[in-house]
Amino acid sequence: MRAIILAAGLGSRLGSKSKGRPKALIKVGGKTLIEHQLEALSSEGIGPVVVVVGHGADQVRETLGEAVEYVENPRPGETNSLYSLWLGREWLEGDVLLLNSDLLFHPQILKKLLASEGSALAYDSMSVTGAEGTKVGLQRGRVTDLGKDLPETGARGENLGLIKLDPNGAAALRRRAEAIIAAGDEKSWVTEAVRSILSEVEVEGVNVAGIPWVEIDFPFDLDRARRAVWPAIQKSLHPRQLAWRRARVAALAVVPLMLSAGAWTLSERMGPASVDWETLAPQNGLVIRVQKPEGGSRRWWVLRPGEMLEVEADGATPTRLEIRPVLGSSEDTASFVIAGMLDGEPFRYEAKRSQHDPDVRLPADPRLDGIPSLLGERERENYMLPEGRHRLQIQYLVGTATAVLVRVRQPE
Repeated sequence: MRAIILAAGLGSRLGSKSKGRPKALIKVGGKTLIEHQLEALSSEGIGPVVVVVGHGADQVRETLGEAVEYVENPRPGETNSLYSLWLGREWLEGDVLLLNSDLLFHPQILKKLLASEGSALAYDSMSVTGAEGTKVGLQRGRVTDLGKDLPETGARGENLGLIKLDPNGAAALRRRAEAIIAAGDEKSWVTEAVRSILSEVEVEGVNVAGIPWVEIDFPFDLDRARRAVWPAIQKSLHPRQLAWRRARVAALAVVPLMLSAGAWTLSERMGPASVDWETLAPQNGLVIRVQKPEGGSRRWWVLRPGEMLEVEADGATPTRLEIRPVLGSSEDTASFVIAGMLDGEPFRYEAKRSQHDPDVRLPADPRLDGIPSLLGERERENYMLPEGRHRLQIQYLVGTATAVLVRVRQPE
């Protein structure tokens, strides 16, 4: 599943609280709002992510680097959120998560939303007051109306600004956005377009009442986020879970550095040329065979974003991780982050960038439906595991590649 974060707005209602920076870069709990969001998305294996920037675009790019893709709204002061979404309409395809960058939310909200079938929208049944709140109308669990103009007496809760779209929902929203912009209405909001497709797309309402969240529009929202919402989120997370989530975001933050360095200093580059390597068989995952240019074939395991494979490996011997990204076209350059866990604990992050390799491609296989056939260059990293028998887990965390091919090897 891909994600679109709308972060082009001026944030003028925050006044001096924003210090001229976009709302996405306002800090709560020691990190920016958008970093909190990327942390939640990566924890659920959601990616790639595109951020639609506008006001303070360079600041957002400087903060996030190459961890995300960018689309820029050059006229944020003259347009609204639907125009920003329209600029990123190429991303409205397949399963999509759409959210505003000024939303701080507990990760459990995202889990609940993703657990629903089809298209779904997060709402809070305990929050239905205020002229600024976008209210939600429901009938038998289905969202039937959406807007600030709904009467509070008929509203079932407040919309968070977090919506999951299945392929039909994404296509319908794209068509509606294109029609509205084509009619010259560049001042529309995304919620207006979502509202207009509710008659043709079934959108489930997911009630997140009682779980901490806040949309930051005004100074008092920011104060509440810092005084109450973030402490409540932080308190409910297990210390190990919080440390792991922070580590994941730290990895995303240093992606550009890692890409330029080529590898972590703790890992070794290519081992001796004379070593014969054996591919270990993971306990799970989709295995395919890729033809080698010189003849024969090799086994690889396919990982889509968020998927993980697990393999038993002996320590005190070199262990090689080999990766190939799957590219959409021969012109693509894929960047991706691979996370590793050793016996249940964080072990390594590897951030890579790879170009098209014309000598290999994915085989025709019905199990690979929806995955392009072009492959990127092979990346290799060697590690020395501690002594003993270990459980090694490899996850495709986030990136621009549709999928990655992975294999773990040790000397024969």
